[in-house]
Amino acid sequence: MSEILNPLLWPALVKVLAVFILVVFASRFKLHLGLCLAGGGLLLGLWMGQGPARSVVTAAEALVSPVSLRLALAVAFMLVLSHLMKESGQLERIVASFGRLVSSPRATAAVMPAIIGLLPMPGGALFSAPMVEASCPAPQVSSGRGELLTAINYWFRHHGEYWWPMYPGFILAVSLLGVGTLTFILVMLPLALVHMAAGIWFLLRRLPASTEGQARAAGSLSQFLWECAPILVMIAVVVLVSAVEGLWPRGRAPWPEGAPLICGLVGALVTAAAANRTPPHKVLAMFMRGEVLGLLGLVAGVMVFQGMMKGSGAVGAIQLELKHYGIPALAMVALLPFISGLVTGVAVGYVAASLPVVVPLIGHLSGLDYLAHGMLAFTAGFLGMMLSPLHLCFLLSRDYFKCNLAARYPYLYCPVA
Repeated sequence: MSEILNPLLWPALVKVLAVFILVVFASRFKLHLGLCLAGGGLLLGLWMGQGPARSVVTAAEALVSPVSLRLALAVAFMLVLSHLMKESGQLERIVASFGRLVSSPRATAAVMPAIIGLLPMPGGALFSAPMVEASCPAPQVSSGRGELLTAINYWFRHHGEYWWPMYPGFILAVSLLGVGTLTFILVMLPLALVHMAAGIWFLLRRLPASTEGQARAAGSLSQFLWECAPILVMIAVVVLVSAVEGLWPRGRAPWPEGAPLICGLVGALVTAAAANRTPPHKVLAMFMRGEVLGLLGLVAGVMVFQGMMKGSGAVGAIQLELKHYGIPALAMVALLPFISGLVTGVAVGYVAASLPVVVPLIGHLSGLDYLAHGMLAFTAGFLGMMLSPLHLCFLLSRDYFKCNLAARYPYLYCPVA
């Protein structure tokens, strides 16, 4: 009875879940998620019996660790590249050049959001919505047209969340899981293909295969590829550096871990700046923008929370408790990210809130077993995010196509399943 009444004697699993719920709840009140995570981590350290001084030292060590610095660098380069390509009009040129190559409503409706989905712009579904609408004139689809086009735009916009290394959620997941970028891409890519196939089967087939009288404008594949140069450079550099890293004796390459992604982002940024004739001082100024600094604050909060999970002894205690009480870790690996995705409505949110709790639960696994559990956690959070009524792309697509919120959900159930 005394253990129930005294919070200091509660099991570590209960303490972590209580802090997790508190962090998610606090973030709903517009508090910065990074601040919520950092505060939750410090609270957990004190609750687990660490003194204030030791908790501060543990948090500071987590902030300046090589993993934290690599992650912050990658996130900063990714956001600056995204802003540069958007503000220079290069993203619009990519979409326009593809539109001149095809005349199929289905291809246009799927590929336009998919291309936009290669850049992690908040509310990017609004950018592709007019192109999806133009691909299918009203007479072609009458019943439920707004809901269908909303679902198509929303669904194909998010294939990149699974595997594309420019997304903050993906970068954060790679760092928290402690796996290679190329490895996680290869593991998640099949799910992205399933995602696209589900969209084609359940959504695109409702659109006409061709539109009568729609003429295809003259286009050039070389022009499309030229506009995609920063993206292609990033892919090439990541693959090349990863391949060289794998061939190095004993895998001990003479550069820090995580170098393939950093090199790829730097190459893409240099390519985009040169193609758009953006002077260096303007590129450097983008690193000080509020969006960049805000996401770096989130990274700091995540690393503090993860550091306190390990440093406070919560990790070992939870593993012993799960074994003692017979609680399946698999249920928590899937459920915590799903709830986080449903509540936050954003990938970096569910990764930041749930993976610091999930990773210790699967830390005893290795190889494909570890990757499979990491993939499950990431995908469960993604599905929660896609069903969240708080997802910005969800709301913007709905407003653009002027459709009912509840009426749109039936179009998502089958693809999500």
